Amino acid sequence: SVYTDHSLFGFDDVASLILNRVLKTTLSTVSSVICVSHTCRDNFIMRVNMDPSIVHAIPNAVDTSKFIPDPSRRVKDRIKVIVISRLVYRKGVDLLVGIIPQICSKYHNVDFIIGGDG
Repeated sequence: SVYTDHSLFGFDDVASLILNRVLKTTLSTVSSVICVSHTCRDNFIMRVNMDPSIVHAIPNAVDTSKFIPDPSRRVKDRIKVIVISRLVYRKGVDLLVGIIPQICSKYHNVDFIIGGDG
């Protein structure tokens, strides 16, 4: 069987500790785990203490045959970073909030477009 993990969970509150233990027990017989990012994979391996060789990262993707931006509408010399997600801790929004100011101060040609809700 294969389990797919989509979220980041913590290690420092009772609910997370219980969930991590439940996951470890219930997933003891899976043959593979798929995580939607490398960060999610690392988080999953640490909190469930799973064999890393069966945990794989397959990032979410965009179907480029259906989504084709119009190159004529691009603003030259600007880079747009687009994030579409639920804006909650489990999805790593704290990491996003922490890194945006650093990126914008170092690269003045970067714009962030963020979509989602909590």
